Amino acid sequence: MRIFLAVNIKYALFFLLLSGCFWLCPYNLHADDEKVASKKAELVELKQKIAELQEKIQQRQAILEKEDRILKDVDLRINKINGNIRDLESRKSVVQQELSGLQSSRQKTSASLQKEQKVLGQHLRSAYISGHEEYIKLLMNQQDPATISRILVYYRYLTASRVRIINRINQSLEQLRLLEAGIQQRSAELKSLIDTQQEKRHSLSIAHQEQKTAVAVMRSELAGTKQQVERLQQDEKELLRLIDRLQEIIDELVDEERTGTSFRDMQGSLKLPVDAEVAVNFGARRQIGNLRWKGILLAGKLGSDIHAVYAGRVVYADWMRGFGLLLIIDHGDSYLSLYGHNESLLAEEGDWVETGQAIATMGKSGGSSKPSLYFEIRYKGTPQNPLRWARR
Repeated sequence: MRIFLAVNIKYALFFLLLSGCFWLCPYNLHADDEKVASKKAELVELKQKIAELQEKIQQRQAILEKEDRILKDVDLRINKINGNIRDLESRKSVVQQELSGLQSSRQKTSASLQKEQKVLGQHLRSAYISGHEEYIKLLMNQQDPATISRILVYYRYLTASRVRIINRINQSLEQLRLLEAGIQQRSAELKSLIDTQQEKRHSLSIAHQEQKTAVAVMRSELAGTKQQVERLQQDEKELLRLIDRLQEIIDELVDEERTGTSFRDMQGSLKLPVDAEVAVNFGARRQIGNLRWKGILLAGKLGSDIHAVYAGRVVYADWMRGFGLLLIIDHGDSYLSLYGHNESLLAEEGDWVETGQAIATMGKSGGSSKPSLYFEIRYKGTPQNPLRWARR
């Protein structure tokens, strides 16, 4: 009796726990859904606030000199053309894979067709050698009925086998026809993509020349040292204003669940955004005035991929005077990394990027004379020496 009660109590507890799980699971799923919805809403709000900030910056930059407006237009056009070329390259890769698949299928179908045709030829040769009248002879002669029956079954089997072979041949021929049509269509599509890509590259070449001309004109207009110093000071103030406002937005909205090592613990172990020569060191005196560099300048090859030094959220991706196409990543704990003078941007506001992910390509936007990347790390708005964060 005691054993029976113990067993009953054990099963009762088991079913209570099981029912509890069923009750908790929907609650947890619902909680997860609410969390995802909350994050999506937060991201939408973040993008909206950054868009409003960008609009204010653009309003202030609307009073730019004519030369700056021309340079901005060319830089943004280059970014757009590069985006189109990347899209075309991606589509071309897909079409090439499809074309390769169709050609492989055609090769297999052709091999199968040849095999079936060979088998059918053997059947026809056997029938010719045995004679077409053999079937009638079997019916008219006086052989054993059992033997005749077996031979008739054999003939029906051969006939059915030939019919199946002929059907497979017809199917293979139809499949080959469809494959050929598909190959022609994909080949034409690929040619069109290649032609369009060549046109875009030609447009890019023209835009690069326009960029060079715009930079030369802008520099001729800033011949005076005083003008250049004032311009650099204004650019730096504008960047500081942007960073301060971005930090306010981040503090208000972004509360990411960051896991693993924090950015502050990565000092001395980060990899620089691009494998390139350090052309200007942090804190170096500028050629004019008493201004100093707040970041480093990495000189490299035009179009080289720029990588995120650490995971984070892109909080700014737009053109800014003095910095060209600028991208800023929030790494949490009030740390930001800045990437300027890019030729094209591969990420946009709100995107979460991983460590080492390509986020831009090296360029000459914003008036840079050579392909380079302007790179900064800031903590609570204060510039940090990026080389102290990079591993040697």
